[in-house]
Amino acid sequence: MEASPLSDEEAVLLEQGRQEFDNGRYWHAHEAWEDLWNSLKRRNALQTEILLVQGLIQTAALLYNHQRQKERGVTNQWEKLVPKLTSWKTAWGFDIEQHLLNIAVYVEDVGKWQQTYENVRLPLSTEVSE
Repeated sequence: MEASPLSDEEAVLLEQGRQEFDNGRYWHAHEAWEDLWNSLKRRNALQTEILLVQGLIQTAALLYNHQRQKERGVTNQWEKLVPKLTSWKTAWGFDIEQHLLNIAVYVEDVGKWQQTYENVRLPLSTEVSE
């Protein structure tokens, strides 16, 4: 599955969310990606792409909950985001498959609360477009 091109404004929102996410500002990433999600809904983008962005939002919410040691918040977000992201390998230059693996570590850490956030990044795709 390949994601459709984003408008310039949407690409800016995606990038703003990525920067916030990569800097550990999960609430702010959530907000930027929510603006992107709303833009996609307004223009009737493909449902799979709307759900993809919703899944990214939920990964930010999951980490936000993990920081606050909210077990239910982490597990609820995980259950919601997995079906939205598992059908994607890559999208918009990001490795969604690897992102899911990276986030899973925080689900496994529930109750231990030992994972830190310095190295959490939205991974870039290494795939090259034809």
